Amino acid sequence: MMQFSSRTRRLSLKARLIWSYLVVLGAGGLVTSFVGSWIVSTTIMMQARRAVDHDFATAKTVYEQQLQALRLPVQVAASGTTIQGYLQTGDQAALYAYLRGIHRDAGFDFLSLTDASGRVVLRVSRPGSSGGDGSAIAVVKAALAGKVAAATEVLSAAQLADEDPSLPARARIQTGNGEVSEGMTLIAAAPVEGPGANVLGVLYGGLLLNGNSAIVDRVWTILFRGDRFKVADTGSVTIFRNGYRIATNVQTVAGERAVGTEASAEVRDAVLQRGELWRGRAFVVKGWYISEYDPVRNYAGDAIGMLSVGILESTYTTIRNSVILSFFLLATIGFLLIIGITYYMIRNITRPLGEMVFATRNITAGRFDQEVQSNSPGEIALLADSFNAMLKSLRQMKGDLEEWGRTLEEKVKQRTEELGAMQARVAQSERLASLGMLAAGVAHEINNPLGGILALTALTVEDMKKEDPNRETLEEVIRQTERCRDIVKGLLEFSRQSKANTERIDLNRILEDTLSLLAKQALFFNIDIVRDLDADLPAVMADKSQFQQVFMNIFVNAVQAMDERGTITIRSRHNRAGKCVEVSISDTGHGIPPEQIDRIFDPFFTTKESGQGTGLGLSIAYGIVTTHRGAIWVGSEVGKGTTFTIRMPVAVEVGADVEA
Repeated sequence: MMQFSSRTRRLSLKARLIWSYLVVLGAGGLVTSFVGSWIVSTTIMMQARRAVDHDFATAKTVYEQQLQALRLPVQVAASGTTIQGYLQTGDQAALYAYLRGIHRDAGFDFLSLTDASGRVVLRVSRPGSSGGDGSAIAVVKAALAGKVAAATEVLSAAQLADEDPSLPARARIQTGNGEVSEGMTLIAAAPVEGPGANVLGVLYGGLLLNGNSAIVDRVWTILFRGDRFKVADTGSVTIFRNGYRIATNVQTVAGERAVGTEASAEVRDAVLQRGELWRGRAFVVKGWYISEYDPVRNYAGDAIGMLSVGILESTYTTIRNSVILSFFLLATIGFLLIIGITYYMIRNITRPLGEMVFATRNITAGRFDQEVQSNSPGEIALLADSFNAMLKSLRQMKGDLEEWGRTLEEKVKQRTEELGAMQARVAQSERLASLGMLAAGVAHEINNPLGGILALTALTVEDMKKEDPNRETLEEVIRQTERCRDIVKGLLEFSRQSKANTERIDLNRILEDTLSLLAKQALFFNIDIVRDLDADLPAVMADKSQFQQVFMNIFVNAVQAMDERGTITIRSRHNRAGKCVEVSISDTGHGIPPEQIDRIFDPFFTTKESGQGTGLGLSIAYGIVTTHRGAIWVGSEVGKGTTFTIRMPVAVEVGADVEA
């Protein structure tokens, strides 16, 4: 611990300030940077997920539009009279030619017609071929019941061959575990109805999805417009049969479409087994994508495959990393800039302190001709000025000491003479102390002689002519004698020499009587009196004359504090909770400074000029109130005024008559 303290003392104040600031700034900067990075990362990745949601909704719309593009021509052709006419006339060649045009224009991979039992009577892709149970396909079966239906269905290799001999080869996709031979197909079917809404047959057509890149490329073009990032497409669109890709724009390392590759087990379980929408980060062939997978369901509602859309994660992580790197770079530049500014400011602030340290070392060595220069504002400048003042005082003290050293012998002689004189004064003081004890015992007797002096002097002055040179001297004797009489009277009152004559009194009446006595005096002529007295004020037990003196002292002090011009507000209240009476007297005078308010009731303490007061008035008031088991306190604000508050207990005998 001592080693650490010693090491700390060796560091300068400038170094400690800089290190402290660096620690606080560094910690705050790191926390801010990490929080900011987290917010940026979260925001960017959230935007990526929202983009995937939007793109996936677009892909589903395109997929449904493709299905409706097959449904519409089938429904229109089946609901028209052309097929009915050909069926009734038996014109096979004309019917084939008509359906061939629909096959070509709508882009079907196969288009076939069944009779009312579901037996295929015509296949456009296989001229002259008939037979086979078309009702094995769910949408055809629904159309035989009179419904127009369109859905994604899985056809076996044999069913594909019945429709078109070339379809099984197109549907075959090699996988890592073998091959996919069945075909995932968009199929639309509509009933051909005769008179009376009787179903004469069903027209159905389909589009094979295996290896069909048209839909995924269309979605990819709409969403990503052919954008690529580094060596990979920015987005992926894929159609799955079970867990295998049968149509996709995702490419392998060799640059081929990644058909036959498999989705992860996690995705397969969520989408195909539980039928859920899966969102998340998925590894697609050769890169990580933020993806969504949704089940593709057949007409019966079973999950037979998946539709997936993904955005290359690195496109967003690169943006995120660039933003975070820029954020940290700017933070670092700002940090270094702040360090430089801080160093410059702290150096300027602490330079006077360093000069003080240098000066103290020189003073220790006996060189007192030092001075500290400071251009810093505030406390440092004040400290430098105080330091320079201290140096000036030290130089003066040093000069005085040197001067005293030179005159030491003379001073010793002088102090010896003073010591003798002091001893004589001590002896005299002892005699005066004895006399003082005797005088203290008869202090109350002094009033009579003072009264005699005052009376005789007054008579003498009355008999003297105004131009008599001794008249002014005798008038001064009268003034000083009156002052001595007031002091003695105050001492007797303060020492509780007079016995209180307590009776039940009404403080409102005492206040009014006191004001009546003072109102005719000149110093009250410019004073406004505001009364706020409780008419139901209960009586208190007190000496009427003494409390009149208390109020008179406070009123006179208030008038003098206002320079004989202002407002005095008098309030009285019955404090029922405390079972007491409270009287407050407020003035609009100068107020009492905070450093003097605690001494306001001290004997002989006065803020008036010499000769204008004894300093005993408030002390006497305090003594009278406390003797009557009451309390008095003062509150004041400089420049606004002062309030004296007196609290007295209510008289016990509430029903007695009140005397005033």
